[in-house]
This record gives sequence, structure tokens and C-alpha cells, in this order.
Amino acid sequence: MNRKDILGNEIKSECVGCAIVRGEVKLPGGIIYDGKSIILAADPEIPIPGFLIITSKRHIQSFAELTVDERAEIGNAIAIAERAIKDLKIAETVTLVQEERSKHFHIWIFPNQEWMLEKFGYGLQYLRDINAFAKDNASDADIENVIRTAEEIKKYIESEDKYD
Repeated sequence: MNRKDILGNEIKSECVGCAIVRGEVKLPGGIIYDGKSIILAADPEIPIPGFLIITSKRHIQSFAELTVDERAEIGNAIAIAERAIKDLKIAETVTLVQEERSKHFHIWIFPNQEWMLEKFGYGLQYLRDINAFAKDNASDADIENVIRTAEEIKKYIESEDKYD
């Protein structure tokens, strides 16, 4: 599998989730939150500011495989990430996506931004088109904005200990 992250680095692992956990994928803006069982970061493949991914540190596929503690940590991460996206005016709403097809448990926290709604419409059926458009049309300034936004979200979460 020949994949590249938004920074132009080749992702050599068959499992992107495992590569993230092992530190083999350079995450735009770095790790936002490094928890006991999850990592929260900007999506390394889609250049959309505020598009976050929660990745399980364990190589599991399904939400049903999570422990009670892992589910609690993920719930906290979703709530705080969503609050950051809204409070920082990145987007007014988010879409959460989790599918088992990728073989490594992760959740997308997708910011529904105005340009997306204007160009594509609203709903899950447009996410792949939006992602493809963002990848195909990303400029260096867009990549820098993804990095800057991830750093702002990290500062937001770290300030006032918003994760506790």
C-alpha cells in the first residue's frame, strides 16, 4: 500500500492506526492528546483544519472490543474535541464517523465547515467527496492551517485542564 500523509511523507505500514501509535506517522501539529488508551490528533491524510482522529492504542477493529475505561476515555475525548472545535470557531457542528472497514479502531471528528456545506451539501454521503476535494486542492497555506489549528486545539485542551 503506497499512501502519503498531508506532509508528503510515505506511510509504509499496512495499518495506519498502528503506525500512528508507534510514532511512524508525522501527525500535523503533533499529538493533541496522548491518553492511556487513545491518541487524538489531526487526521494525517486529509488536509482539513479541525478534522481530528481518535485512534485506539490497541489494534482492535470494533467499538464492541473496547473496555469500559477505553469507552470512557473516548467519550471524554469526543466531548472535549467537539467543544474545542466549536469554541475556537472552527465549525458550528461536527460529524462523528466510526466504521470497522479500516481494521484499526478509530473515530473521525469531522468539522462541518461552511465551504463544505456550500460546495457539497450536508450529510455523511458527502464526506468522501469533501475529503477528496481537500486532498486534491490543498495548498501549502492549507497544510499550515491544519497544523496551526491542531496546535490551537491542543492549547485549548491543555488550558484549564479541559481533559479532566
